Amino acid sequence: MTSQRAMIAIDTPSRCIGYDQAMKKILLLLCLTCLACTSIPVSTEAPDLTAIDDKWSIHVVTLDSDGNERVTRIWIALLDGDPVLRTGESRWWANLGRDPAIRIRLSGQDYAYRAKLVDDPQVRVRVDEVFLAKYGRWERMLFPQERGATHENYARLHR
Repeated sequence: MTSQRAMIAIDTPSRCIGYDQAMKKILLLLCLTCLACTSIPVSTEAPDLTAIDDKWSIHVVTLDSDGNERVTRIWIALLDGDPVLRTGESRWWANLGRDPAIRIRLSGQDYAYRAKLVDDPQVRVRVDEVFLAKYGRWERMLFPQERGATHENYARLHR
């Protein structure tokens, strides 16, 4: 008699695992997501910013209008030693318009920063260039626009 449980494709179409294994993987992913979204104490130490260059993306934490934390995974790069970021119109960016306080999460630790809007077109070009240097072909493929105009919003973070 065959099992009534269906096989679920995970990872690749040619590799199927059983229902119990699939549920364990899903539960693990949910736990990891919850850990990424929970409040973490803010460090008073300065972060090792070289970790930013070593990571594909990081989490940033802003406060929604109701006071709840919003944890968002973003691309981030360094310009002259300062973290820089860009985005379109997003909830976390709107949060920065209300309160420029932002935390970056590196290696399980939060670090407090303040976001300063970048309006200068030449600085925006430089920001896009550091993203291009870090993300290479992915940056060009996803954001083929002229450097300095890839996003609506640019910010530089300061402690």
